[in-house]
Amino acid sequence: MKKLLIALALLCNAAFAQKMVKNGTIYKEHPYIEVVKKLAALYQKGDADGMARCYASNAQLFGMTRYTPDSAVRVRHAIKGKSLAEAKAGWQHVIDGWENIKMTPESAPDGLQYADAPFTVQSWWQLTMVNKATKKTAVIEMVLFDMFDKQGKIVTQFEYYDPAPMLAAMQ
Repeated sequence: MKKLLIALALLCNAAFAQKMVKNGTIYKEHPYIEVVKKLAALYQKGDADGMARCYASNAQLFGMTRYTPDSAVRVRHAIKGKSLAEAKAGWQHVIDGWENIKMTPESAPDGLQYADAPFTVQSWWQLTMVNKATKKTAVIEMVLFDMFDKQGKIVTQFEYYDPAPMLAAMQ
């Protein structure tokens, strides 16, 4: 019994002796969060040029653009993402073919400042839009991860959503 108590005491002591290491800070308010909110507002207005000004000229965008799945999300260093020009063309394609575009936040965005990584804003959205040709509505759940450079421009963006509602609204 004495050995059991000693072993139990050592195990409990080891659990409490673990050092806690902080990896970063989570912000609910930050200027880069405002950039992401501005980006959503510009998309609703159909302002692809204004959206492009939120990005660094060498930005890379990964995920779904112009209804084409991008396998680069899984192997992001092996495959190059979409350039800003390609992304802008994709935004304009959507703006030209859809109306009543609304990006409604599903929760407050988080600003993530990790110890050894670029500042990242993660945000969750409900994207709603009406196809101009069919008049059908698409409702899409989307998550964005936007990474910023020191000048406050988005340099990398990952977007995840299911394009099925858009494809169905196009038929």
